[in-house]
Amino acid sequence: MLDRPWNLRRLLPGLIVLLSIQTTLARGAEAGAESVAASTSQRPRIGLVLAGGGAKGGAHVGVLKVLEELHIPIDCIAGTSMGALVGGGYASGIPSQELQDFVLGINWKTVVGGLGQRDLQPIEQKRLGVTYSNTLELGIQKSHVVMAPGLINTNGIEDLLRGFVAKARSISDFDQFPIPYRAIATDMVTGKMAVLDRGDLASAMRASMAIPGAFAPVVTEGQILADGGLVRNIPVDIARQLCADVVIVVNLVEPAVSPERLKSPAQLLSRTMDVMIEANENLQLQSLTAQDVRIDVEMGDIGTSDFERLGETIPLGEAAARRAAPQLARFAVSPQQYAQWRSTITSRQGVEARIADVQVAGLKRVNPQYLQQVTQIRPGDTVNIARISADAQRLSALEDLESVSYELKGDPANPTLEWLPKEKSWGPDFLKADVGLYASSANVDGFILYLQHARTWVNDLGAQWRNEAQVGRVQLLSTSFYQPLVTSQHYFVEPKAYGSREIQDLYNDGARLASYQFRNYGGTIDFGANFGTQSQLRVGYSASRQKVNLETGAQVLPNSDSSISGIVVSAIHDSRDTPFRPTKGVAVALEYTGNDGLLGDKPTWERAELGLGVAVPFRSDVIWINAAAGSDFGQKLPQDRLFVLGGPLSFPGYDANELRASSYWTFSGSYLWKLADIFTLRGQTLYGGLHLQTGQVYQRLDGVQSGQIGSAAFEISGRTPVGPVTLGYALTTTNSSSVWLSLGRPVGTGTILERGIFR
Repeated sequence: MLDRPWNLRRLLPGLIVLLSIQTTLARGAEAGAESVAASTSQRPRIGLVLAGGGAKGGAHVGVLKVLEELHIPIDCIAGTSMGALVGGGYASGIPSQELQDFVLGINWKTVVGGLGQRDLQPIEQKRLGVTYSNTLELGIQKSHVVMAPGLINTNGIEDLLRGFVAKARSISDFDQFPIPYRAIATDMVTGKMAVLDRGDLASAMRASMAIPGAFAPVVTEGQILADGGLVRNIPVDIARQLCADVVIVVNLVEPAVSPERLKSPAQLLSRTMDVMIEANENLQLQSLTAQDVRIDVEMGDIGTSDFERLGETIPLGEAAARRAAPQLARFAVSPQQYAQWRSTITSRQGVEARIADVQVAGLKRVNPQYLQQVTQIRPGDTVNIARISADAQRLSALEDLESVSYELKGDPANPTLEWLPKEKSWGPDFLKADVGLYASSANVDGFILYLQHARTWVNDLGAQWRNEAQVGRVQLLSTSFYQPLVTSQHYFVEPKAYGSREIQDLYNDGARLASYQFRNYGGTIDFGANFGTQSQLRVGYSASRQKVNLETGAQVLPNSDSSISGIVVSAIHDSRDTPFRPTKGVAVALEYTGNDGLLGDKPTWERAELGLGVAVPFRSDVIWINAAAGSDFGQKLPQDRLFVLGGPLSFPGYDANELRASSYWTFSGSYLWKLADIFTLRGQTLYGGLHLQTGQVYQRLDGVQSGQIGSAAFEISGRTPVGPVTLGYALTTTNSSSVWLSLGRPVGTGTILERGIFR
């Protein structure tokens, strides 16, 4: 106790020195803070307003690059549509260069056009779901036909946005972003503006971009949110309410409309939307004061939907911002102050975590265990956004789901991955319709109208009740019940009953002699296995009856009424990017039928057919290789069960159904030159093609011994907004030739190249 004062006296000088140093440092820090505060207080708070404009919105990135070069800090951001996307990314802490890299790296054919999604579809979905003339899917609810809320699938856009602002999605209050932010949408219920200031940032961006009719709206409690451009395409007032003393407005300017562009109903309808948007834009622009800065970006001929030209818009934004540099200069701070500001707001959006659990929520019909088997992430896996996105795309490819979202919940380092799929609101009964037209110079023509109904998820294993109806040259009525046997849907059974009627022409050495009516009815039961997303095997038993009757012309075939029964085997492999005019991928199909005579007519017989198609991209063109063969294994097929060839898909230059034989083989090579893009984002391209084919048919019905024959065909074809269209001319080494036009769904039957996956 007596020593303590002495000890304190000894320590006192050192304490005084330490206190002096601490005081000096504190005063220095206060001085620095006061300097920054002074510089901040000396400049107004700046609100950045980014207009909507679809692909034109890439110009916002160019403006941001110049603002960074000029050292102009941004205090808050309000954006609409594409302006909401760019603004949301910047508000999340993404610098302009990274924004540019992101925007230029987007594959819009994948995001908007769905390119690559077919690779992820289950093989049974590929086999069943092809329609050619349109992509519409209707629903049946309470005896009413209802449509999907949007014409374009938005899963790709939603997945893109979730990865874009992955880290910021965990912040629900937009005031807590590095830069406070607002996205503008339209509440379609009230018709009023919706200012989005909280929730999931990716969903807010998506809502602001939801063009009515094209994209499904974002549905929340009490609100149906669509494109904000309808009510506030340039949200100046919202930026002022949020923080702004002055605003910097980026206005995307299109050229004046020419009267020549306003003649058709479609042009006038499109212009109607522009007029609505321009009206609310002008009101906001008129509110600008002399203290504000308006940056007009002249867009030239770049339109709202020209996403493939988005890279051209960034330099336009840069140039416009540099022209406004004298006005912007008064908002600049020193390089040191700007660097300090930039360091406080920059935030990387990558996420990496070890998943504690995987859950699926919100489903009413679809079995969550099935979805968990479709995905690949398992508890204990360390994942990043790219891997989560890959699983989201797998789920999005399923025909049962309208959209797929997800959340990482709990401990950020060890979260639970919760999938939030949304089942199609217009299900579970779905309708698809298709049309097809074929006409040739040989007076062979045909028209079909096709309708398909499917009731999905009849039980927990994913059973479907399927019905098909078709009228026209080929008539069809069928019903089947597809029943998976396990949750993964790897194994299945499908009983089916059907009836069909078709008019077929018969020829003798190129001369059309008669038209016959072929009527079939019967049933099959298939047991099958699905192998991943590309292959399927079916083995079943079939019993059917076929009636053949002369319609017009000479008696070539006897009228007949025959029955068959026996084993049927089919196998397919399909990795093509599209079922019509693929640009890459392989397709293989095998069919075997054996008449065992147990339930049908004798004598017994069997036949098998194999087809192969390969598409190889070459620069912007495409090379095709196709081959097919059919055999009766040396047995004599009944005349009404012969292989049928002829027509543009199986043997160009011959008329449809012209060649009937007990066996055959063909091989062809094609080169397709890209002529023009019709709608790039949807993969709609026009090609000019040259096809060379050789082959041979054996034991023809008309008895002609033609030997090996060849053909050459020239055509213009492609996928168009009204479906596949082909105009072609072909000639053969046997002096046969034809001109044909086809549109939409293939008409008629024929070889394996015309049936199933090769259509």
